[in-house]
Parts: sequence; structure tokens; C-alpha cells
Amino acid sequence: MKRSNTDADKSEQKQKQNKFERIDQVSAQQVNMAHELRKLVDSANAPIFGIDKDGKVNEWNFKTAEITGYSREEAFHKPLLEFIAPKFKESVQEILDKALKGIETANYELEFDTKTNGTRFLLVNASTRRDIDNHIVGAQDVTESTTKDRAVASAARELRTLVKTANAPIFGVDVNGNINEWNDKTAEITGYTRDEALLMPLTTLLEPTVTDIVDKALNGVESSNLNIEFENRDNETRHILVNATTRRDENANIIGVLGVAQDVTEDTKHDREVAAMANELRQLVDTANAPIFGIDIEGKVNEWNNKTVEITGFSKDEAMGKDLVSTFIAAKLGNSVQRVLDDALQGIETSNYELEFRTKSNESRYLLVNATTRRNADQSIVGVVGVAQDVTDTAKHDRQVASIANELRQLVNTANAPIFGIDVEGTVNEWNNKTVIITGYSREEAIGKPLVNTFIVKELRESIQVVMGNALKGIETSNYELEFRTKSNQIRYLLVNASTRRDADRNIIGVVGVAQDVTETAKHDREVAAMANELRQLVDTANAPIFGIDLNGL
Repeated sequence: MKRSNTDADKSEQKQKQNKFERIDQVSAQQVNMAHELRKLVDSANAPIFGIDKDGKVNEWNFKTAEITGYSREEAFHKPLLEFIAPKFKESVQEILDKALKGIETANYELEFDTKTNGTRFLLVNASTRRDIDNHIVGAQDVTESTTKDRAVASAARELRTLVKTANAPIFGVDVNGNINEWNDKTAEITGYTRDEALLMPLTTLLEPTVTDIVDKALNGVESSNLNIEFENRDNETRHILVNATTRRDENANIIGVLGVAQDVTEDTKHDREVAAMANELRQLVDTANAPIFGIDIEGKVNEWNNKTVEITGFSKDEAMGKDLVSTFIAAKLGNSVQRVLDDALQGIETSNYELEFRTKSNESRYLLVNATTRRNADQSIVGVVGVAQDVTDTAKHDRQVASIANELRQLVNTANAPIFGIDVEGTVNEWNNKTVIITGYSREEAIGKPLVNTFIVKELRESIQVVMGNALKGIETSNYELEFRTKSNQIRYLLVNASTRRDADRNIIGVVGVAQDVTETAKHDREVAAMANELRQLVDTANAPIFGIDLNGL
């Protein structure tokens, strides 16, 4: 009987030992899970932070430190509201107060102030944190309990809830590549529920390119920020940025891979749209029918489109990196062009500036340029872009016209006939050298004076005003004699053609008079007339009969 009792005691002891071993094994598994989940929180690709019941930070993972610039040591035990933008503090306090009462909030946007005074916007799930006895102790943190096993189990459950409800996709596979973790966010973006996904090969639901990432992690080589593209259940393309972390048991044996992701679908779409727009604009610039060129802040060419190549003869490869002014601009314009570019690099833009390019064949091309400041995404000045119009033919024509105009101006000034003109107000605006000689008034003395009232004898002013008025209406007069009063108060007689002056649009802008000095002829005619009158009077009053006949004897 005593032997039997001894056997029973031994059996009971063995059962107790087995029970304790199982408890230790469960405890070790829970500790391992807690360590794994702690590693997951710390290395997650999403910011995770938590507070205690007093609102002070007691959780601050690496991603939160990266985003805010504050290390875990700097953040711990500080009120969370110290890191929140002032305009959000009241609403964030309300969200936290609710969470501390068990009322959780999902997808709440808040604004963090970073250490560098920047602003970061986060979409947050505020989850209530409870201890093993279900008492609220804060939000998103792991707290100590009096019993180690219960604390570990509580932490594991809490972190399991965190993983399940996280605002970031989290998934995992075993050593065979079959799914054994699939949180709510992953289900949302893929369209496959947790029950559908579990135990399926990961490559069935995600693109085969994930195989290489998983294989590396199963060999202990972890990966960060890898962009994976896949089609969800609705055949929509999604993009996720993944951190692949190796999972290990309590003995550090690799048991799988955990992926913590960030859904970057909208960002990727936006980036691709921006890239497509950039490519389109690049093609537009390259194929534009106007020359477009640009420089960096050092004046070196960094833009040179096809039309610029065609006009200058220099290929893009020959032009890029060269100093624009010293290499391609005519020497006589170097300083002025440099000033225009320097102004643009200071934000002072210039429109319709004509510059002269020196081509590869040493010819000159004239471009009418708008010099526009180039800025980057931060609005910092990074260079100048010039959008131009090739006006070489027009410039040549303008120079020919200017040459003709100068030639005609010289002809007018040196003509042997007096030439003078007025504007529509009757004010002198033309007065050549011969007119100066005849009247004694210099060009400076005459320009801007009323022609009629200043230089015409009083008796003829009214009739001359009529002639000029007609010419201003387009009615021209030829061989009209007028009397000029000279500076020395003498009279000069001019035989004038009064011609209407018109601008390029055929609008009347004045009158020009081309004259002939007939002073001597007029004096001779007046002397002959006086002599004739005198003879007529002599004949008429003679004391002898005087008569005459014509050729017909009459």
C-alpha cells in the first residue's frame, strides 16, 4: 500500500512537472511573441506612438522619431501635446480623452511640429490600451504588470490588436512562404479577407517579385522600403512600400517573415502623372518651333532644344555645360546680356530683349528673348530659361530700313534745297541745313516752334495756314510762293511743294515742304515789273503821240 502511494506520488509529481514545463513553454512563446511584436513596433514602416493616462509619451517608434526629428529619449515622458500643432491641440486632446475612456477613433488627421520647425500630417488610429485586468492604462503602449506571464500575455494581445487594426498593411508568411499574418488594412487594399488569405502562398496574392524579398528575409537578410506593385481582387493596381523583417522563435530560429507596408498607390500614381507631364513638357520643349535654352546659376547651359540647335548649328552635346555668354553671344553684347541673366537669377525677369547669337559657322542670328527665372519645388532660384523668337530676317530688314532712313536723313540734311516740316499741330519737326542757311535760324532754334506764326511774314500767314491745313487733310499744293522772315529780319522768297507726311499705317502725321529759294528771281521779277509799270506810265503820259501795232498790223 505504501508502495502504491509512492507510485501515485511520483505520478502526481511528474504531472506537475509536465504542467510547469508546458506553462514555461507557453510563457516562453508569449515572451517571444512579445519580443517579436516589440521589434515589429520599433521597426514598423508606419509611425507608432503612445501615451499613459496622464497624456505623457511612453511609446515612440523609430518611424515616429524619423518623421518628427525627436529621438525616443527626447520624447519619452513629455506631454504628447507638446509635439502637436497649436491649432490641433484642442481636438487631439479630445481624441485622447475619448480613447482613455475606451472610445477609440480611426483615421484622424493631426499635424505634428517637427524638431526642424517643419510640419508633418499623420492619419492616426487612436486605440485604448488596457492592462491584464482590462483597466485602461493609456493608448498604444506596453505596461508592466505584477505578474510577468500575465504582463507578457497582455502585451501580446495588445500588440496583436495593434497589428490587426493598424493603419498600415501588415502581413506575414511561414518558412514555406504561406500566409500566416494578414491584418485588416492588408485585407482592405488587396480585397482578400484574412480567412481567404491565411495558408495561401503569398505569391498567389502579390506579384511574384515578392518571392526574392521573402527568400532573403528567410535567410536573415531583411529589406526596407521596397516598392511592390500588384493587382488586387478588383484588378486594380496597387503599390506598397514594404519592410520585410525576419521572424524568429524563442531560440532565435527563423520561423517566417513579417512585412510592414505603406500604401503608396496614390503617391505612385501622382509621381507617374508628374513624370508623364514632365516627359510631355520635355518633348514640347525639345520639339517647339521656338528656340528655348537655359542656364544654371553659374551661367552654364543646361537647356538647348532642337530649334536652338538648328539656329546656332551647335548640337545639344556641344552646348551643354558651356558658358552661354562667352561661348555663344556676340562679344559686343556680352556685358548687357550678362546683366539680363544676372537680373533673372535675382528674380527680375526681362521680356523682348534682343540678343545676337554667334553660330557655329560664325554667322549672326538675332533672337528676341524672354528671360524667365527658373525655380525648384521649394521656390529656390536654380537658373534662367530663355524662350526666344528668331528675328534674324526681321532684324536684317529693320537694319536695311534703318540704313535707308539714315541715308535719307543725310540726304535731307545736306540737300541743296531748303526742306522743312511740321507735325499735326503745325510745330516744326524738320529743318535741314539749307533752311538754316537761308533763314539764319539753327535747327535747335526752329524745332518745336509754330512754323507760320514764327517764320512767315504776317501778310501771308492766313494763306499759308490754309495751304498747310489742306496738306494735313491730304490735299497737297505745288509751287506755292511764300515769304520767310529771316533772323536778320530780311525777306526770303521760297517756291514750295507742300506734301502730306504719313506713318506706316497711312495715318497723316504732318507736312513736309521741299522748296526752292527764288529770292533773287523774285527780286528780278519785281524790278522788271516795276520798270514795266514805269514805262507804261511814261508812255501813257508822254507829250507826244505814241502808238503801236501787232504782227498783223493791227
